[in-house]
Amino acid sequence: MEELSNNTAATQTPKKHQKLLSECKDMVMVYLTTQLNELFDQVEPVFLDFAKKAETNASQVKFFDSINHILSLRDVIEHDFRESIEKGFKEFNQGKHISYPNSPADQTGEIELEMIDNDALEEHLAIQSMISKVQNNCYQELFALGKRMAVLRGGKKLAEDDIPACPAHTATAFQKAAEALDVDKQILLIFYFLFGKFVLGDAGSIYKGLNDRLIEEGIFPNLKLSSIIPPSNSTQGKPAQPENPLEEQPQQASTQQGYRPTQQASAQQSSSNSNRGGMALGEELFHSIHDLLTARRAADPSFRNHPEFVPGGNTAQLKSAPAIAQVIDFIQPQRQADYLPDPNSEEGIPQSIELDTNLIQNVRQTLESERAKLLKELDKDTVPTADLDTIELVGMLFEQVLNEEGLANIAKALISHLHTPFLKVAILDKLFMTDEEHIARQLLNLMIDSAKRWIDEEDLRRGIYYPTQEIVKAILSEFKNETSIFNEMFYKLSKQVDELESRAKILEERNQEAAKGRERLETARKKASDIIKERVKGHSLHPVLDRFLYHAWQDRMILMLLRDPEVEKSKEWTSALAVIDSLARVIEAKRNPKIKQWLINNHKNLTQHIKAGLTSLGNYHHPDSHALFKLLDAVLIDRQGEPIETEKPEAVVEVSEPIIRPVANEKRAQKKGDEEERPISEEELEMQQTLRKIKFGTWFELMDDNNKLRRLKLSWFSPITHKYMFVDRFGIQAYITPSEELAKQLCEGKASIIKSNGIPFVTKALNTIHRILQKSVGMHPAT
Repeated sequence: MEELSNNTAATQTPKKHQKLLSECKDMVMVYLTTQLNELFDQVEPVFLDFAKKAETNASQVKFFDSINHILSLRDVIEHDFRESIEKGFKEFNQGKHISYPNSPADQTGEIELEMIDNDALEEHLAIQSMISKVQNNCYQELFALGKRMAVLRGGKKLAEDDIPACPAHTATAFQKAAEALDVDKQILLIFYFLFGKFVLGDAGSIYKGLNDRLIEEGIFPNLKLSSIIPPSNSTQGKPAQPENPLEEQPQQASTQQGYRPTQQASAQQSSSNSNRGGMALGEELFHSIHDLLTARRAADPSFRNHPEFVPGGNTAQLKSAPAIAQVIDFIQPQRQADYLPDPNSEEGIPQSIELDTNLIQNVRQTLESERAKLLKELDKDTVPTADLDTIELVGMLFEQVLNEEGLANIAKALISHLHTPFLKVAILDKLFMTDEEHIARQLLNLMIDSAKRWIDEEDLRRGIYYPTQEIVKAILSEFKNETSIFNEMFYKLSKQVDELESRAKILEERNQEAAKGRERLETARKKASDIIKERVKGHSLHPVLDRFLYHAWQDRMILMLLRDPEVEKSKEWTSALAVIDSLARVIEAKRNPKIKQWLINNHKNLTQHIKAGLTSLGNYHHPDSHALFKLLDAVLIDRQGEPIETEKPEAVVEVSEPIIRPVANEKRAQKKGDEEERPISEEELEMQQTLRKIKFGTWFELMDDNNKLRRLKLSWFSPITHKYMFVDRFGIQAYITPSEELAKQLCEGKASIIKSNGIPFVTKALNTIHRILQKSVGMHPAT
């Protein structure tokens, strides 16, 4: 048979091969169904094993709950998975490329860290690891299968990812199906492992079976697998994967959202799969930065005498890392700067402090002077270029601290005191720059993140400023050469952040419940008012009647609606409506004998209904009811035919105010409603639809009622009034606004959604530094 064409243009499967393709699909579906059964059979024993090894009760509960959760969604996952596989066969049959919900990354391509958050990166690595492992183990079978499947589509060359049920197709289909779980990273990675072990682990057998079936039909029967040599790739030569990574999995995926003390253990487990992947990416980035710094230094005349740039230079004279660390100790500040607040002052803990407008520039100059002093004390020609890189890189890292958006200036100034301690860490432990799980790196990430969230410059005592200040002091005074202080401080700060988050969550939930309560109250008030208006329409009400119905009786109906959502189906509600109808006819009794006779016959019963209805309100509405009963008596007595409307009471009638009043902003809302409605633009309508998709917990920057720009969190949306409620960082209600007003502010640029890519600060900063260095040497940085 002729060599397959290199043209990748696909053609539809000829009819003569469609039956064969259908048989291949059936073979795949039988295999996958069988292996999925085995996978789900293993869920309970595996997660029970994790629960036994869990260090906390919360972790145990999480693993126990995961068993029922996963098994309850088994049918959904299996259905979605099979559907994706069948879709791939259908696309193949139609001559199309297989569509991927999550496109498999090119193994040789670079992964842009700034585009992937931590959880997404670990998920990507787990899936890619499974794909690569099967591709390597089954290379010969897959190569042959690709050749034979191409024949089914007319002999056109077939891309590896366009083979139905290939590792990439199968793994990404499962990844998409597993989204139904909506669980944290740790549970998801364990589930992925089970898939890799029990479904993809024996994929070679199905690929062999497919090849055998195609050979039976005479398709490439003489293709010799022994001549197919797998290409070398970056995965070869690496340490072998552990046979059972379940022993390591809890460590590698122990973190969920944010930073927690449990990360201390995971920071030590650089042998785990995800950590190896993260370190590989970190090393690649670091080495790229190192190459850029070397290129820049090679062009700098001041380094022409450096031993590493002089042929045959005496590198033996270069200083060791401990020697450099000693000099760093010498230049390290022993206390914080005078411009920061002192919690031990005689006046007590300062609430706020007025900062110099040149503060950040002064801090930047301090960092530069520390680096200059260090290089002067060391003599740069005696420092290895790798350590020179580290000195420069840590300096640039703290420059990024000063440039970090959303970080208060006072926090930038405080954290910058740690420039020299972190420089010493980076000199003594090269993993700081490459390992995302390094404890000092985690601490710096946590300090930045917690400061952005929990430092309020207007009230430093409320958040995390003073605890962070104590941590800075402790590191400056206690850190020598052991990194245990960073573990201790990380645990301490994590605990304080957890406490703040717990308190904020409780306050936010209370504010949500209060908002929902106001919403229910206002809805019930409006409904009761509308019902009364509708039933008295066309009737002329005496002022006493009007006051009673819209005060006392409306309150009665509101309470009924609040206490029982189904009350409108009850006899009690029917009785309440009957009272309204009866009172609406009272004035007509003076002129209509029939109505007057009806009132005489039912007066006692009506009075009893009213008294019984008002019992739940106590005596608050006694003036209203007393005035009403006097009016009813007057109508019955019929004083010489005088119209009731002109009667002058013997004494001023005392009246009450309604117990249940409109919410504070109701008058403002009514006023706006009375104004001519402003036309809503198409852009604002689209923005309103976009806002409906925004998740609660998203942070906004917007103008509050006092025209002050604030960072607030979206906490709740009313489906009835279409209003959004925002809380501040401490969970306290800060702002309520209608959806159309929020959309208007966003369209006009007066408000914005704060987007977070989830990438830890140090990783993000290193990527920024990488781009800066690329520009400095004339390279066009990747976007």
